[in-house]
Amino acid sequence: MLTDYESRKIPSTTVTVNKFTIKNATKPGESFNAELILLDVEALLSSDGQSADIRQNKEYHLVVKFLTKDPLTCEVIKRCGYHIKELKMYSEVVRELNDFQATHASDKYRLFLPEFIYGKCTEKEYVLVMENVKVLGYETNPKQEGLSFEHAMVAVDHVARLHAVSYSYDKTHNFLEKFPCFQFSTAISTFFKPVVWASLANVITFLKSQKMYEDMVKKLETGRTTLPVKFAALWDDQTRHRFLALTHGDFWNSNLMYRHDESHNIESLKLIDWQIAQWNNPVFDLHYLLNTSTSFEMRRDHAEEILRHYHTTFTTATSTMGTPVPNWNYEQFKAEFERTSLVGFLMGMCLIQGTLSKAGENINRGGSACCPSSCWLTDKIKSGFAKVVVSLAFKPSSSYIMRASIKKVLSPIGQELVEGSNELLNSRLLDLLLEADEKGVLDVLSL
Repeated sequence: MLTDYESRKIPSTTVTVNKFTIKNATKPGESFNAELILLDVEALLSSDGQSADIRQNKEYHLVVKFLTKDPLTCEVIKRCGYHIKELKMYSEVVRELNDFQATHASDKYRLFLPEFIYGKCTEKEYVLVMENVKVLGYETNPKQEGLSFEHAMVAVDHVARLHAVSYSYDKTHNFLEKFPCFQFSTAISTFFKPVVWASLANVITFLKSQKMYEDMVKKLETGRTTLPVKFAALWDDQTRHRFLALTHGDFWNSNLMYRHDESHNIESLKLIDWQIAQWNNPVFDLHYLLNTSTSFEMRRDHAEEILRHYHTTFTTATSTMGTPVPNWNYEQFKAEFERTSLVGFLMGMCLIQGTLSKAGENINRGGSACCPSSCWLTDKIKSGFAKVVVSLAFKPSSSYIMRASIKKVLSPIGQELVEGSNELLNSRLLDLLLEADEKGVLDVLSL
């Protein structure tokens, strides 16, 4: 693997491994869609014709990503092509887009990811190896704190580059023709819709327990029956969007790795976890970031500055690369952002429950609903059972069963909300609800 990596830079290079160590990269419950390990290697590099006394010692600090061991989640990932998209992003797409912007914009809009080392994707095997940027000083902000204004501004600058470069590239190269795996698919929303429905049920139960939010409860209960239609109109129907670009899809706090200087000023940022990247409406990445990774106070005081910074970066970049978006001034961009606000609220509602709750960590640690970690079934039977379950889940006739199953899985989070034992979870979720109600987002849901 390392010989292949070094030979891409200097042909005929050979890597001899002297020592390596392996350890887990995450704690139980932290990652539900992958198995991650850290691999540290001490090696000796040599090239053909090179004398022994000038051989180079080198250390590698790597992150190795495998598919999750949970059979149901693994089958969903394969069905949606998440793993293929992430491997493509690291091995081909970013290099292609960076070469394009370097030629057309003098390298002003470079995309930054951990360096790709090795990858393999077959029917029976999947692995992605990349550099461990933590060793270089990169880290995520604690999800409990969320992003500061400065961190959010850097994040939207980088995602605006992604949207702008991919949009401009597509105008002359046809992005989806070259990388068809990023074609928009309703497969993602097929599984997201029942999660939204179950998360909404948790919210309603929580608000009822507070006995002071009757108006909000009424709007949410009315909206729950029409939610699939509302969501499909905003997410699935791409003909309604002004234009499309490559989106990250999971653009939130824990997928942003910052490096700071000694004064804690931000030096650089790398984006990770590209499994849900797809060709979609770029404003969804902004909704996702603001509703999942910032506090109410930060949005209240700085949302307008953040959105203006994104718009300026995007329009300047597309114009520099010779592909300005017609009829896309700030007012038109803001109107599109507000039109899709319901999706942003729903994303925030789900992710806050899933990432800030203690019950959510236990769900991730315990395995899937159909094949829990303690199940006596053999791995082969579990895998076959998961294929049947996922295949049925994609059928429209199974929507009721899917909602009921996911509601049961997520119900411990609802109980945690009612008990009030997790003050951060309750306050962040309540802030999001009150803000959405004040802006009329819940009125749209109940129409």
